[in-house]
Amino acid sequence: MSLVGKISESYSNKPYIQSLLKLLPYWGAPDTLLQKRADEIRIDRMRAFFDELAIGQHELTEDLIQSEDFLHCYFSTIKAALNTRRRDKIRMMARLLNSYLSPSMNTTTDEYEELLAVLDAISFREFNVLHSLYQLEQSNPGDENNLGNINKYWEEFKDKVMAEVKIPQKSLSAFMAKIERTGLYLRITGGFYDYEGDKGRTTPLFGRLLAFIKE
Repeated sequence: MSLVGKISESYSNKPYIQSLLKLLPYWGAPDTLLQKRADEIRIDRMRAFFDELAIGQHELTEDLIQSEDFLHCYFSTIKAALNTRRRDKIRMMARLLNSYLSPSMNTTTDEYEELLAVLDAISFREFNVLHSLYQLEQSNPGDENNLGNINKYWEEFKDKVMAEVKIPQKSLSAFMAKIERTGLYLRITGGFYDYEGDKGRTTPLFGRLLAFIKE
């Protein structure tokens, strides 16, 4: 009996726990309705990934798919994609992998790992908020550390986020502070008059990630 099978014996009076345990790869994949539903979800996620990869600009060659670096990136990406619920985000991961193949991106396997880890760690809603902020930054060029420049569009940013992403105004500051963990956003600090430290900018890392997704 497998390790998972032995664990399952402890839940003989909990059939739903046993059903969940049977979904683990070490069990042996019995034919159950729950397993069938889990497989359907995996297949749908895989289809979203490979459909997007197939329309990419860069062809997959035999030499390429035998490359250790490419296979490492591929296995890392498909694992992240299969653990992702949002299909839009799965398609982003496919475009990320496709951009890795582009000489114009001038990337390395190490950088790809880092970008994938960031994309995997951020929620789709967090990405959309950062993208909205990034678009306003591009429309209002100026000193990235200039609070006066940020003030030009910050109220518009807040209104857009509240309308499109449904984040209450009182929660926005904490929401943006949480995104700082990714390195994609940085709050402006300093002793400015009447400034509460609740505004910031996207970082060059977000611009780089966006370039990979849009390439």
